[in-house]
Amino acid sequence: MLTGNGRSGVRALVEIVVWWAVVTVVTVVLISSVSPVELLVAVLSALGAAFAARRMRLAAGGHFYGGQGAPGALLALPGSVLRGLAVLVTATAARPADATVRHLRLRPGAGWADTLLAASPDTCVIDVPADDEVVVHALRPRAGVVEEVVTHSGGRR
Repeated sequence: MLTGNGRSGVRALVEIVVWWAVVTVVTVVLISSVSPVELLVAVLSALGAAFAARRMRLAAGGHFYGGQGAPGALLALPGSVLRGLAVLVTATAARPADATVRHLRLRPGAGWADTLLAASPDTCVIDVPADDEVVVHALRPRAGVVEEVVTHSGGRR
């Protein structure tokens, strides 16, 4: 399962360890009271899930890109979610005509940005035609804060 040598082998190992840790934590959090047997089952099954997740990502052709811009986007997300909720309520009640579809060109290394854009209540990612491009349905005519952080040109292509 771990193919490659040197740097790619280390990356594969790091990816599996990260998947294993995430799946283990999620599993343990979802168990109300953790007995030693349940913990052992969670740890072992998470290891299998980690290998499967890596193989599925490779089979799908997915790539991890650098985290350039991720801290700023994550910091902007909570405020963007609150503003997005306000826009969502306002748009559905008063201004549904302000909604638009935008093609966004993502900054290099921001392959994770579509997840943050989808987390904002006033945008919906409707297509990912390329690794560096997403199509969003937005409830406001101008780009939101998260859009500005993850794109080249402030939310417009």
